[in-house]
Amino acid sequence: MKKLKKLLALVLASTLVMASMSGCTFGRGTTSNVVVATIEGEKIPESLYRIYLWYTQQYFEQISGPTIWNMKIEGQNTSELAKQRALESMILSVVAAKKAEELDVKVTKEQEKAAKENADLFVKNNPEIIETYQFGEKDIEKFLLATDVVSLVEEKLGQNYMPQEAEILKYIEDYQASYEQVTATHVLIETRDEASNVLPEEEQAKKLALAKEVLQKALDGEDMSILAATYSDDAASLNQQDGTPDGQYTFKRGMMVKEFEEAAFKGKDGTVWPELVKTAYGYHIIRTDAHIATDEEQMRKDFIAASKREFTNNEFNTLISNATVEKTDVYETISIINPNNQGATESEVAPQE
Repeated sequence: MKKLKKLLALVLASTLVMASMSGCTFGRGTTSNVVVATIEGEKIPESLYRIYLWYTQQYFEQISGPTIWNMKIEGQNTSELAKQRALESMILSVVAAKKAEELDVKVTKEQEKAAKENADLFVKNNPEIIETYQFGEKDIEKFLLATDVVSLVEEKLGQNYMPQEAEILKYIEDYQASYEQVTATHVLIETRDEASNVLPEEEQAKKLALAKEVLQKALDGEDMSILAATYSDDAASLNQQDGTPDGQYTFKRGMMVKEFEEAAFKGKDGTVWPELVKTAYGYHIIRTDAHIATDEEQMRKDFIAASKREFTNNEFNTLISNATVEKTDVYETISIINPNNQGATESEVAPQE
């Protein structure tokens, strides 16, 4: 389930939109009675839909900034895509509420109280948002409670599902290597300057000579942490606050550059790799400190949790796709509200997850 979190403000001046707003009270008022859609027989008021649209807008802008509304994604206007995502989020809220009744799942008194208090606080602290985006306190409260219901239903559905033991064992067999870890200490002699430009040949030759000197010191048994503190250009591995020795990392496969990773994993515990390891960063002197065996119990827990999420996502997606939805003319008039009026040219961008 994908997470679902400004066109000019004068778009709101369109005759039909203004007509639909007549008689509505935002801020601390009640939810608008103007219907934007009917979902599974439930009429969705405009102001409630608008908070879902606002939340989706914040998510889109977080990804690509406010200029996203002048872009297209695979030929579709992003504003229309956001409207559709907001509607899907509303559909999820409705079908989850119906599923909650079926599963006898209810929000607690504490959740109801928290939703009411948070809605009240939001209205007090964000009057401009309330006025601009046209939703009220009751809408916020319903939105927060709907989020709670979705989480409760997701949890309940997950409790009722468990992958087969054969699936778990296959996952452990197939991905065991990705869970292996190694602790290694290294010294980095950089071959790039502070602007990441490759050093001149003369400087690189000096760096190579220094790296060979440090490698020999390490092979002769000198303390790698002291060598790192003295020579290493890897600032991130020095003076670590958690007590980790200078130059030391513990990591899984795929976390480090390929050349560094291969040497660290291939090395025997307590031994220095006999050659300099060259990467895009420079020369590395590496000692493998310890291999950490795969935690199969953790793999089991991770796979079960991921399987439960996949199962509940599929259940929700099925409910959403099977839901009966009828949009009204009011829905067609609603647009993304962009009070900042940030301009941009139209362009094709990759689809956002």
